[in-house]
Amino acid sequence: MQDLEVIREFLIESHENLSRLDQELVELEKHPKDAALLASIFRTIHTIKGTCGFLAFTTLERVSHHAESLLSQLRGGERELNPILVSIILETVDAIRKVLASIEATGEEGPDLFESLTERLRVTAQLNP
Repeated sequence: MQDLEVIREFLIESHENLSRLDQELVELEKHPKDAALLASIFRTIHTIKGTCGFLAFTTLERVSHHAESLLSQLRGGERELNPILVSIILETVDAIRKVLASIEATGEEGPDLFESLTERLRVTAQLNP
């Protein structure tokens, strides 16, 4: 029963964070070097990743881990935001929403492992801009 309560709180917090993240991503496109926005976006993905590890949601943890690596590079000034990065970040947010919806509906992450997205995130993070 306590696990269900923790999962419910995780879902509520994640949906709230993703709603804020949507607004922040729009602002980030206008102000791609805004350190506070980058830090907030990074924290949202980092929080989701960390909680997923605790709750054993491995697909969501894997996707958010690779997105976090990319966001860390942006936050650290190692690379600059561009349309390709915006697109893959938005795709990541969509994938996270799909997994959250599945968890909410069934208690499980669902069949989609988002392997293509995860691989593209991994490769993109490894590329030097």
